[in-house]
Amino acid sequence: MYESIDELPDTIRDLLPREAQKLYLEAYNRSWEAYEKDRESAMSREAVANRDGWTAVQREFTKDDKTGTWYPAGEAPERDEAPEEDLLSGIEFDDVV
Repeated sequence: MYESIDELPDTIRDLLPREAQKLYLEAYNRSWEAYEKDRESAMSREAVANRDGWTAVQREFTKDDKTGTWYPAGEAPERDEAPEEDLLSGIEFDDVV
């Protein structure tokens, strides 16, 4: 169980925006506490809490596959408006053998 966002693993803090970290923390802790009541699972307490934390995040946030950035579901990801560089620009195809 985590007392604060600062105690979350680096991977969670590095990947998720602050609001998603809070959501993960709340879901993780709820699941951690509930695990004692439901011991039928073959998964460890930590694995169950981690799964539930990520499930909560994925319900409320979406990952931009291009940038790896998480953003609130239903909102467009913030992207650099610069056009992608055309790798073939400047090549004269007559020169290619």
